[in-house]
Amino acid sequence: MAVTKTGKAFEYACLLSIYNYYSKAKVMVQIIDTPQLNTAKKYFYNLPIAKQTDYLKAGDAGTKLIDLLEPKLQFSSPNSVLELTLQTDSQGQEGDVRDVLCIRNDKKSWTLGLSCKHNHFALKHPRLSPSIDFGKEWLGYPCSQQYFSEVNKVFDPLVPYKKNKVLWTNSPVDKVNDVYKPLLIAFMNEFKRIYKEHTTNVPKSLVKYLIGEYDFYKIIDLESQRATLVLPVNFNKTLNIPYQSHKSLLKVDKPNLPSVIYHIGFKQIYDDKTHSYKDSDNTIIITCDEGWTFSMRIHNASSKIETSLKFDVEAISTPDNMRYFVEPWK
Repeated sequence: MAVTKTGKAFEYACLLSIYNYYSKAKVMVQIIDTPQLNTAKKYFYNLPIAKQTDYLKAGDAGTKLIDLLEPKLQFSSPNSVLELTLQTDSQGQEGDVRDVLCIRNDKKSWTLGLSCKHNHFALKHPRLSPSIDFGKEWLGYPCSQQYFSEVNKVFDPLVPYKKNKVLWTNSPVDKVNDVYKPLLIAFMNEFKRIYKEHTTNVPKSLVKYLIGEYDFYKIIDLESQRATLVLPVNFNKTLNIPYQSHKSLLKVDKPNLPSVIYHIGFKQIYDDKTHSYKDSDNTIIITCDEGWTFSMRIHNASSKIETSLKFDVEAISTPDNMRYFVEPWK
């Protein structure tokens, strides 16, 4: 099953686990029927029974942890209904990475979001292309014409191959030296220019773009370890809030946002033959203060040549007070 389908199936499993958990706890809870819910539900039930069981075990373990952290899921004013829904993919493109929403529409409305990941720690998958202004989208400051000129030099020669639906493997294009490296160099040079002109805001904007604008819990299904990892992201201090006398058993801190970017450059790879380090073909590293470091690997998302490329972004390190919790499956 494709990665997108397995991801959607896991989102549904997490939602179903939450529903089952709080139904048993006599909480008034209901699932909101939407097109995206029905799609995820279909993907889930298309899985083999054994895989469905594993997904639910992963969701159950995540729900058990989050219940310890979020009193408002279980405790509420009388007649309050806990509503569960799935978000559309377009929300993620707009900076909201939450997949599952738990909502209470009381006098003081309250929403808790979950980002559900099956077997991977990746953050966003932003693209670079001649028409995408990453400076404006990521950092709030537009890219220069010089940047777009450099990007067009990379992508213009690919246009005929795209029109003819040529595969990368069937073309004379040197993917690394003709595409990946010059594109990453143009990206890094423009990033440095924007940072130099807008030093104060860029580091914080970068982290919020890559991690997400809204607070949420990331639930990661660690299939090979038969365990679930839960990582709270509490930039706005909307997580871990007590309800009356009911308080969380565990504390979720607000992570510090960076104010300085120390370095941006190619990842260094050790070469056993030369016994020295060399630049990676496709990955750059961005290192900030407060413990933030990101790895960004660029790649073609399709076997056919396209005039855009995709980043896989991972957080190599995060602040010390950004703790995660792990629960084994039952």
